[in-house]
Amino acid sequence: MDLPALRAEYLAERKEALESLAVPLREKGLNVETRAIWGHPGYEMIINAASGMDLVIVDTRRHAALSRLFLTNDDWQMVRCCPVPLLLVKEKLWKEKPTILAAVDPMHTRHKPTGLDHKILRVSDEVAKLLDGEVFAVHSYSQVLLSGAYLKDAKTQHETAFKELLADFDISSSRQHLIEEAPEFGLQQIGQDVTADLVVMGGISLSFVTDIFIGNTTEKVLDYIECDVLVLKPDGFKSPINSEKQG
Repeated sequence: MDLPALRAEYLAERKEALESLAVPLREKGLNVETRAIWGHPGYEMIINAASGMDLVIVDTRRHAALSRLFLTNDDWQMVRCCPVPLLLVKEKLWKEKPTILAAVDPMHTRHKPTGLDHKILRVSDEVAKLLDGEVFAVHSYSQVLLSGAYLKDAKTQHETAFKELLADFDISSSRQHLIEEAPEFGLQQIGQDVTADLVVMGGISLSFVTDIFIGNTTEKVLDYIECDVLVLKPDGFKSPINSEKQG
């Protein structure tokens, strides 16, 4: 069996399929290039191929629990490791004037760099202006271990941090939502209430052990909300993927 020849044949078939998808886009005046790559794991090949790009778009579907627990799914790895903005799309069309939901964490309870919230809000605003949509800001948090005065104090701290964060952005109070609920459930509910077309949120690379015992908020949200998700990394983020592995 001539494995190199089989690989070349397979890549040629994939290239042809990509070209068929590119034709209608080129007819609309877009400059489209196609590329078929052989390699494993797939997410590393995608990340390396995306070097220097402005956006990576990936279609997503609901995943089994074990895929998340053992980190075997390429989507989860893309969320962790892709250094450029990652748009995860689901089978739902946007409204003519889309609703953008900016998910922030001003208390940084999820270990996000402080500048990432401003980036989330800035990008959300840019997308909304470009598409004549509107931005809703949401901070969803859980305080399950607190009670009494401690719970009240924590709520006040979250409210203050949320208001201070939004002070630099033109988002009316009616479009600001502070929810005392686990982020995956809070974002799911508010996303349904405002019929969100896109959730913009941060994603950072966490350790394997942390993901097993705590869980990555971004990844949990992906399985709960029904709209598209744009995952942003903090400025200066370095992907753990070694570009030299490509080939």
